[in-house]
Amino acid sequence: MRVRIFKAAILFTFLLIIAGLFYTQILNGRLYRTLSENNRIRVLPLEAPRGNMYDRKGRLVVGNRLSFDVRVIFREMKDTKYAAGLISNITGIEEETLFRRIKAAAKTPFAPIKIAEDVEKDKAIRIEEAGRDLPGVIVTTRPLRNYIYRDAFSHVTGYLGKISGDKLKKYRTYGYHMQDFVGKDGLERTFNDYLRGTGGGLQVEVDSRGRQLRRLAVKEAERGKDIYLNIDLELQQFCDSLLAGKKGAIVAMNPTSGAVLALLSRPAFDPGVFIMPGNSEKVKAILNNSSAFPLLNRAISATYPPASVFKIVVASAALDSGKFSEKNTFSCDGSFRVGGRAFKCWKEEGHGPQDITEAIKNSCNVFFYQLALLAGVNDISKYAFKFGFGRATGIDLPGEASGLVPTVAWKKRKLKMPWFKGETANYAIGQGYLLVTPIQIARMTSAVANGGKLVRPAVCERIEDINFRRREAQDVGLEIETLQTLKKGLRDVVNEPRGTGLYARSKKIIISGKTGTAQNPRGQSHAWFTGFAPFENPKICVVVFIEHGGKGGLQPARFARKIIEKAKELELL
Repeated sequence: MRVRIFKAAILFTFLLIIAGLFYTQILNGRLYRTLSENNRIRVLPLEAPRGNMYDRKGRLVVGNRLSFDVRVIFREMKDTKYAAGLISNITGIEEETLFRRIKAAAKTPFAPIKIAEDVEKDKAIRIEEAGRDLPGVIVTTRPLRNYIYRDAFSHVTGYLGKISGDKLKKYRTYGYHMQDFVGKDGLERTFNDYLRGTGGGLQVEVDSRGRQLRRLAVKEAERGKDIYLNIDLELQQFCDSLLAGKKGAIVAMNPTSGAVLALLSRPAFDPGVFIMPGNSEKVKAILNNSSAFPLLNRAISATYPPASVFKIVVASAALDSGKFSEKNTFSCDGSFRVGGRAFKCWKEEGHGPQDITEAIKNSCNVFFYQLALLAGVNDISKYAFKFGFGRATGIDLPGEASGLVPTVAWKKRKLKMPWFKGETANYAIGQGYLLVTPIQIARMTSAVANGGKLVRPAVCERIEDINFRRREAQDVGLEIETLQTLKKGLRDVVNEPRGTGLYARSKKIIISGKTGTAQNPRGQSHAWFTGFAPFENPKICVVVFIEHGGKGGLQPARFARKIIEKAKELELL
């Protein structure tokens, strides 16, 4: 009896074993096979290097460097507390911070989750060497953006930041993932889709300790496309040295092609701060600096009254409409009365009788008050629009401002008030409601220099083998005689005795230009100088703007001369 019971027990046990094997291998074989493969096979992401940026002579401006990250696969870890402590001792990162990140990795236990970024190479090697004591901990490499010249190019190159939740929802189908870096400003943003490249992956077999045994498959990451700039590295650095410690902007541009040779805005920032781990306080300092606004690109995104550089537009309106000629004159005795108010000239005793080229040379306010009233507000606005004011230039940088060209209709619609003659007098000297950007002034000056064509400013020359379809220059529609008169007046500003731009005079090259001193209710006047060279065949246009810089005929004029002479030295002319 006992033997029968014993045999039945053995039979029942075998039946249970067979049933268990059937359940495991037949019914759930696929599941357990998958779990086994997941434990044996690991997929590591391979990030694509972003495309490089080169200056006009092929010198590297922005590239990539090799960065080491520490990742954990939570499923393979044995002692998370011990791992956090050991990694903390090596890297210097707080143990509590690492432990918290490791715990968060439990949400995706089979995925390699980053817990430390951009670890120094020697520390990364020490973590690799401690691999036997750190199962589930791996070191991976990735390319990290390297802004070689830091703030000297910050408003040109822009910076990177992690993709936002809203953008991720929108662009996930285009290959974007959480934690991806995307262009937030500058060329990084404009050409992000060209620069970013396509990520890949590496499939490896590992043992029970997580050590790599062999490579199974690889999908190579495709690097982004390189872009080549019109900007000259040495000229950019030279302009950067001139603006050090100031607020303002410099634009240097080829007046015929629109190629931007240098573009500076100050104060600036280090783009690398936004991609380095542990820099949250530095990022906050940049974002919250409301006194300097370092992220503001003053060359294209900030608007100011243009002051006397706008007299070029007023002169064009009067000459081209036939209401005034080169032979006509107005007299200046130091002030001019419009209605019940006396509008003064900057020269208290006045300039006396003068024609239009003399008035441009002397920047005589009284002359231009009278000229503006003769031309009329409607024609002044019309020619301001012709010269490209009131709309973006189309430069290949994000965030460009349009500025404001006031008109009679605009004031009536916006302010519910009529236009007054006194406002036309203010218009004449680039004050009042009128607002422009330095890049718009560069475009206007280029149109005078190149024979009446509005060009589109371009920072990027090409993207590897991709040819841009350049937009053709627009004809401003000025008479040849008008352009000749304007150019003669601008040459005299710099090269004739008592011209307001004497500090821009050069012994090496004939420079033409116009000064401007914009009244500012919040402090010292803003200072402008815009000019071009050489006079006969202009190859460069330069705009220098300094916030609270005083008179435009002083520091901005000197800076413009130095920039043009440097460009000649660099054989850019």
